Amino acid sequence: MKKLLTIILISALAISSAACSSGSEEGGSTNETTVAETTTGKAELDKEKLDSTIKEHKFKGIVYITKDGKPIYESVTGKNENGDALKIDSPMFIGSVSKQFCAAGIMLLSEQGKLSVDDKLEKYYPEYKIGKDITLKNLLSMRSGILDMVNQAKVDGISEDKTDEENTKIIMNWIFKQELQEKPDTHYKYSNTNYFLLSNIIEKLTGQKYIDFMRKNFFEPLKMDGTGSLDEISDSPKWAKEICVKESVESVKGLTKGAGDIVSTAPDMEKWMTGLSHGKVISEKSYGEMTKDYSPEDGANYGFGLQQEYAGGAGHSGMIATYVAHDYINKDKGINLYAVTNKRFGEIDGLP
Repeated sequence: MKKLLTIILISALAISSAACSSGSEEGGSTNETTVAETTTGKAELDKEKLDSTIKEHKFKGIVYITKDGKPIYESVTGKNENGDALKIDSPMFIGSVSKQFCAAGIMLLSEQGKLSVDDKLEKYYPEYKIGKDITLKNLLSMRSGILDMVNQAKVDGISEDKTDEENTKIIMNWIFKQELQEKPDTHYKYSNTNYFLLSNIIEKLTGQKYIDFMRKNFFEPLKMDGTGSLDEISDSPKWAKEICVKESVESVKGLTKGAGDIVSTAPDMEKWMTGLSHGKVISEKSYGEMTKDYSPEDGANYGFGLQQEYAGGAGHSGMIATYVAHDYINKDKGINLYAVTNKRFGEIDGLP
């Protein structure tokens, strides 16, 4: 999928210039990219070529590209878990793309003076003795040294039968018993646990459930009517027609909170990417903080829930169960891209 996205990105970014660039991240020639030059000298997408590229890579899912907020390319192929054809506004799990929502929530509270990214964890979790030197910034930038509770370990005792609050308590107790992988702020080490902790800090400070905070401050102001959380799907008849939670995602309430819990649509993700990068939900200064590289020595290019990417853009990938998603924001060129598939274990070229 990375190769496919690179090809599509090069094509989309070329719109903002009158000519193609000379190469791609994958080392291939852009003679095969999907840009055609018009008689007016402007470069525009060759949609037929893009369609052919997506078909060649056997991609089944949604690709949605906008420039200056207006759609310039849409591709919708494949079916949902219920066997119905996908639509451009079909809700899909976005996995770790969710982390940028959590990071934006922390930045919003920082702007409101309710916290500082330099706060130590002991301020919020005094019982977490080995976390006394870990800052919120360390969590945001994946430099905390805390063990990943999803990819590196398993939390015993959580279950589908327990509530969000019950599972959260079990997970917190588990985190407090784990040794750090290394001294805080030493290296970049990706950990879902970081964002689970951040989401709970948001709850502590606001007295709201995390998803309610997201809805009030982000989803509703941006009119993201098709966006919510994994934990809400089983209670929504609309979403139940689109996604079979039991078959597609481990539905343990609370486990993915802050780190991989968001369900969204392509049009909603466009609203989010534009709103996030253009000062509609947090300041443009805060967005700039989110897109910095805090681990240059590790080559991670990781900021706060976003990574620096091709041609000066920023984005994040997400994987959860059968879903793979990616969003890409290039504020300077006015390009946003969102791609998602529910066929992670299918025949798509380039998927892990």
